[in-house]
Amino acid sequence: MSEIKLDSSRTEDPGTGTQYTINSKRLINRDGSFNVIKSGLGYSTRNIYQSLIKMSWTRFFLIIFSFLFGVNVLFAALYTLIGIDQLGGITSVQSFNNLLEAFYFSLQTFTTVGYGVLHPVGHLANIVAGAEAILGWMCFALITGILYGRFSKPSARLMYSDKVLISPYKNGYKSLQFRIANMRNSNLLEMEATVLLVLVEKNENNTGVARRSFIDLKLERSSVMFFPLNWTIVHIINEDSPFYGKTQEDFNSMDTEIVTIIKGYDDTFSQTVHSRYSYKCEDIVWGGKFKSTYKTVKSGDIILHFDKMSDYDRVEF
Repeated sequence: MSEIKLDSSRTEDPGTGTQYTINSKRLINRDGSFNVIKSGLGYSTRNIYQSLIKMSWTRFFLIIFSFLFGVNVLFAALYTLIGIDQLGGITSVQSFNNLLEAFYFSLQTFTTVGYGVLHPVGHLANIVAGAEAILGWMCFALITGILYGRFSKPSARLMYSDKVLISPYKNGYKSLQFRIANMRNSNLLEMEATVLLVLVEKNENNTGVARRSFIDLKLERSSVMFFPLNWTIVHIINEDSPFYGKTQEDFNSMDTEIVTIIKGYDDTFSQTVHSRYSYKCEDIVWGGKFKSTYKTVKSGDIILHFDKMSDYDRVEF
């Protein structure tokens, strides 16, 4: 296998580190996250808000409802400990039903609903109920703020083609290409793309330690002003390309990763958004040409088909 040449296009470490062990995973996952687990920091309440903002909706609601349920169970137990006779409106004589009634009263107090059927009797029960009501205001204010933060957080949601294609290009050259499209209804402007080739240089002493090298891949077009349709990002494999002169067998033998960083301006939030993605060698198709993803109908409208983003035809060089 011929080696990839490292020339002036080689870049410094972009911030991901160069030293690592042979069994390390890909640099960037499919969802754009980095394969880095932070350890040794210990627990800090300062990270709670950021974690609640970034986690999935399913996990977010599971944590919120678990928290609310747990708080009300604790207050129900506290009312029971004070004495169930301190809650007016409870007629049951069974202990379990009394605990349920105390839980219902806690929910009504925590949410400040207060139907009036259940009510505190005596100073101690009123003090606890007042404290719970104040805690409820604070908790729901915080939950509302977090919900707003999740909805208002600007983010890019781009669809990437499943494969990177090695396709014919002009003047007998080949090209490496993949394409992206905006999945949101918002408009993205002034889009910029940066594509890095991540190489693995194994230690000659076979010590299990390897080194990452980063090469900036020059693009046919690194930016577009408007982004209403899909954008095919193309790297020309010419004499200046690190892929020049490589065969399909060379591609399949390379322990490489193609990392892309997309930046654009979201006019809905009036902020810059980013997106990350990566492809491994097994994602490269040698001899392919993307099919068209959009067409113009009789009305003059252009229809973009996202289900055709990864469709391609086989071609011969």
